[in-house]
Formats: sequence, structure tokens, C-alpha cells
Amino acid sequence: MDDLLLKLEKLGLSSYEAKAFIALMRKHPANGYEVSKLAKIPPSRVYETLKRLKNKGVIITDDQVEPVQYYPIPYEKLIHMLRQDYISTIEELEHELQQLQPLPNIDLTWNLLGYETMITKMAELISNCTEVLMLSLWPQEFALIRGEILRAEQRGVKVIAGVFGDCGYESPYFINLTKCGETSHKRLETRFTTIIADSKEVIISEMNGIHDTVGIWTETPTVVLLAKEYIKHDIWGNILIKTVGDDQFKRLCSDNSLLSFLINNK
Repeated sequence: MDDLLLKLEKLGLSSYEAKAFIALMRKHPANGYEVSKLAKIPPSRVYETLKRLKNKGVIITDDQVEPVQYYPIPYEKLIHMLRQDYISTIEELEHELQQLQPLPNIDLTWNLLGYETMITKMAELISNCTEVLMLSLWPQEFALIRGEILRAEQRGVKVIAGVFGDCGYESPYFINLTKCGETSHKRLETRFTTIIADSKEVIISEMNGIHDTVGIWTETPTVVLLAKEYIKHDIWGNILIKTVGDDQFKRLCSDNSLLSFLINNK
């Protein structure tokens, strides 16, 4: 009996409606009181339940007698109704699903907290990179994700990195930004780190120890573009400074108030 009730409920009848219909199938005609007893439906709910069944065309009533008598429709007719309703619902659902328009790409941004979380996310980003990997990072973090970086190179990924110190790795696309790192850390009091994969996603973080490390991972194109420009300008700037010489660069900084302000301002 419980299995029969569950099947009727799956096909759209409520628990009370299924119980009332089965009670009437077993004994009809029956009045509301009898249905309540047979179906174990509270008297306060039985007439509301019978009214819903009548509105659905599942039962009929004889209003010419007192009390009103209730009859179930033949079960074959009920099965036919349920089958037609089910098929109609499926067809309508199929049509409505076909009409759904895909949403435009949604830019995702996750806040990241904690040093281990950041390193794990960096390694994941690098492992998913397929074409170009751009990094701006410190030797401490390079050492922890070195394996993933080397594996990326072995997959044919072009790796371009500005490292704020000696990382013990030689490559024409690795630039030692020790002096830039010294001034940056003095000015910002944090190890600012950026990693970009395939110009599609970026991690930007402040590496400040186990609990104070914070950052974001995002696919937002504008943020990715800004991060790329940041890395490129660090590398370009380093090459230009080496070209003109430290003394000339210092004179430029002292003679140009705007350049001096930008370099020294947090």
C-alpha cells in the first residue's frame, strides 16, 4: 500500500489525495466521514482533500443524497489522465528548456586567505596553464611552486617571470628584480605577488605569513589586463634602468617631481 501511495504522489497527487482515492477505490460510494476513517485523514482535512480531487476530475459526487456520496473515477481513466498530464508536462518542459538563453560569461572572483591556501591556488593555476604564464613573485614563493613552473615549461608553456631576488634559476625570460623588490617592500611593507595564466585568470596576493596572507583569484578581464601591464612595466622598467644606469635613473627621480612622488608614495 505504501508503494502505491508513493507512485500516486510521484504522479501529482498529495499524500492525503492519494490516500482518499485509494480509500474510495476500496469502498464506494462513501461519505466524507467514511473516507476519513478508511484513509486515516483528519476530519478537518478530509473535505478539503475531496474537493481538490473533484476539481482535478479524479472523483465524482452525488449531491442528491445526504450526506454527499463520493465515487472514484475508473482507475483506467485515472491512468489515462495521469499519462496525458505527464506527457504534456514533459513536452512543455522540453520546449521551455529549448527557449532558455545562455547567460553571458560571468566574471568570478574569489577572496583567498592564508599562506597555504594561496600557495595551493597558485600551484593549481600554474598546472592548468597551457600557453603563457606570467609571474611577479619573490624567491620564497618561487621555491615552493618551482616544480609546477618547471612542469609548465616542459609542457611547452612560455614562462615569463620577474623575481624580486635570486631564485637560482637561469632563463632569458626570468628577470632579477632585486632592487625593485627592495624599494617595493620598503614602500609597501608586503611581498606583492602576481601570477597570470593564459591571460584568462590571475592571482594577486600580499604574502605576509601564515595567517596574514590575503589575495584574490579572478577571471575578470580588466583585472587580468591590469595585472599583465603591472608585470610588463616592472620588467620594462628594470631593463630601462639597467640601460640608462643607476646614477642616471636616480638623477631622473630627483629632478622629476612626478616620478619621485610615484616611486616614494604608497
